[in-house]
Amino acid sequence: MIYDLLEVFCSKYEIEGDKLILDNYELKDGLYIKMNDTGIKYFIKSSRKVKIDGKSITEHDFKDISGVLQSKAYEWFKSRDYYSNVIDTGKSYDAPKKTIHNNNYLTLFMKIEEFLNVEFLHLRTKLFKKVLNFKEFDSKNEKKILESFCHLIKPLSRKKDIVKKMRELERTLPQIQEFAKEYNPKEYLRIFFEKDEEIYKRESAIYLALKLYNDNKYSIEIDGNILGLSNYNMGLNSKKPFLEQKTKKLTTPFMVSPAMALEVKLFFDWLALQPYKTDLLDNMFVNKFSDNGKAIINDFDYLPVKIEALKDEIVVKNHLYIKDKEDIRLTELWQLEAIVDEVFYNKQLKNNYFRDDLKVSDFVSKKLQQLIFETKYAMVNYFKKYDEKEFYQVIKKYGTDFVVEHIRQNRDYKAKESLNLKFSLLQHKGVAIMDIMEVQKRVITKLETSDYSDLSSEEFFYLCGQAAKYLLTKSKSGKKDADMLEPFLRAKSVKKLKDEIKFTFFKYKHEIGLNQTKFNNALSLITAYEKDDVFNSDSFLVGVLSQNLFYMKKEEN
Repeated sequence: MIYDLLEVFCSKYEIEGDKLILDNYELKDGLYIKMNDTGIKYFIKSSRKVKIDGKSITEHDFKDISGVLQSKAYEWFKSRDYYSNVIDTGKSYDAPKKTIHNNNYLTLFMKIEEFLNVEFLHLRTKLFKKVLNFKEFDSKNEKKILESFCHLIKPLSRKKDIVKKMRELERTLPQIQEFAKEYNPKEYLRIFFEKDEEIYKRESAIYLALKLYNDNKYSIEIDGNILGLSNYNMGLNSKKPFLEQKTKKLTTPFMVSPAMALEVKLFFDWLALQPYKTDLLDNMFVNKFSDNGKAIINDFDYLPVKIEALKDEIVVKNHLYIKDKEDIRLTELWQLEAIVDEVFYNKQLKNNYFRDDLKVSDFVSKKLQQLIFETKYAMVNYFKKYDEKEFYQVIKKYGTDFVVEHIRQNRDYKAKESLNLKFSLLQHKGVAIMDIMEVQKRVITKLETSDYSDLSSEEFFYLCGQAAKYLLTKSKSGKKDADMLEPFLRAKSVKKLKDEIKFTFFKYKHEIGLNQTKFNNALSLITAYEKDDVFNSDSFLVGVLSQNLFYMKKEEN
C-alpha cells in the first residue's frame, strides 16, 4: 500500500522538492534564538484560538521581543527547523533521557524547563561529541553507513566549526538560560546558529542515514549496500517478536534500501502536514490520522477515475416555496458536498468523516451523532472515492431523519432546506415526489367548497401537518415549537395522529371561532378519514413546514 502511494508522491517530489513539504510546515510555539558572530536575536512564536463568524480559527504570530512581526525571519527558521528535527524522541542523541530533540550541532532544541537546568557538560557529551566523531556508532552496519558520509564528516573545516559552535554555546548558555526564565517552561526553546540552508540539510542527511531505519541491528549488507527495516508503519522490536518471520533465515518482514527509506520518510512528513484527514494524490485516496504528530494511514484506495464535474446538473428547487429562496444549480461535486454538509449535517460532516470518537456536544446532538455514524461512509465513498451507489440510498432512507432532527433542534429554516434538498436529489434520480402546489390546490378546493369526498393519503397527511401547525400557533405558552410538535412526530399511525390533533384542538378550541370555516372543514375531513395508511412522514412534514393555508388570504390561494 505505502509503496503504491510512494510512486505517486515521488513523481510530485521530483518536481517540487522539499517545497512540497515546507509549504505546509509550521513552527511550534516557543522561544527561537538566532546566533551569529554579531550577537543573539530572540523571537517568539505563539498561536491562539479566535472566533471569526462563529468559527474557531487558529492565529499564528512570529515576533521579535519588541513585538514586531518578523515574517522573513520566520521563513529563515522554518526550513532549518525542519532539517534539524529528530525523527522521534527515541532516536534522540541523548536517548534514553530524550531531552535533546535536534539532530545536528547547529541547533539545540529542548523544553525550557529542561534547558534551564542543563549543564554544558551534558550538551558537549551527548550532542557535540557525537556529531564530531560518531565514535559511539560502532556497529558494523553503522560504520558501513558512516563510510558513505566520510566526505562530509572528515573535513577539518567541519571539525573546527563544531568546536567553534561548542565554545559559543558554552559562553552564552548562562545568558540564554537567564532570558528563558521569563517564558512558559512547558514550551520549547530552539537555538539556531546562522548557517546556509544547504549545510543544515547536509547535517540532517548524516543523522538520517544513521537513524532512518527501525533499528540498525536488523540491517544487512548485500553486494556492498546496506538494507534495513522501515521505520514507518512497522513496530518490530524486542517487545513484538510475533512480527518476526520465524520460518525464515532473515526474520524481518521486509527490507528497504536507504533511498526508499528516505522516500518513505519524506512521504510521511508530507502526509502529517496536510490540513485535512483526507488527501488525494492523483488517483490515490488516502485517509490518515495523526498520533503524536506522526501520520498513520487508516484507509487507502485506488480510484480508477477522478470526478470533479457532475455528470448532470443538479437543481436544488424551492419545493416548499420558502420566501425569497432561489433555486440552486450544482455543477461540481464539491458544491454538492458543501450543500449536503451544511443543510443535512449542519456543517458537522466534513470535519468528522474519519472520527470514530465524535462526542455529543452543543453542536452535535445524540441523534445527529447517530446519523453521522450511520451515513458518513456512504458520503466518503461518493465525495472522496466517487462511488455514488450508496449516496442516493442514504438520501432516500435518512433524508427525512435530518428534517426531523432540525425541527427537534428548533432549526425550522434548516428543516425546510433539508426537505427541499431531499426532494431535489430524489427527483434528480427520477423518483416521483410530491407535487406540493398541486396537493395544496386540491385541498384548498375541498375546504372552500365543503367537498367532503375522500382525501387521498398524500392530502390527508399534508392536511394533518397544516392543522397541527395551525393549532400550535394558538398556544400562549413559552414552549418551543419543537417540544410541542414532538407528539405528532412520534405518531406512527393514522389513529394516533388523529387523536393528537383532536387532543390539541380541544386544548385550544377557545381560540378558534365557529366562523373559521376553512379550519373547521379541515377538522371534519381529518376526522372522517378512515383509511389505515402507513404514516407518510414527508407529506406530514410538508404540511408542517410549508406556508399555512389557514393563514392564506383568498387571493393567495
